[in-house]
Amino acid sequence: MQNIQTPQELKNRLDQKNPNDILLDVRTPQEFNEGHILEATNFNISSFDVINQIQKLDKTKTYILYCRSGGRSQMAAMIMAKNGLNVINCQFGFMHLGGGELEISN
Repeated sequence: MQNIQTPQELKNRLDQKNPNDILLDVRTPQEFNEGHILEATNFNISSFDVINQIQKLDKTKTYILYCRSGGRSQMAAMIMAKNGLNVINCQFGFMHLGGGELEISN
């Protein structure tokens, strides 16, 4: 499992437009709807059937994960990696964005 340390590192990665990279926001749908990085897809790590959902993910893709502060994405990254997925964890969270690095929905 790899890590991204800063919002700027994430922006640089996303700017590469790698079609195999998928940005996942692992917060709840309510948190996601309150604001998220525009390129992100919601993947609720707190869902009751999250293991089943993880097992359905494409193992040829690389999943870049973020949450509010970094804790849930770290947990999700560990679970996903144990299930054979390529994972990059953002060690910062959505609450640390705001420097204009990434486009955010409101």
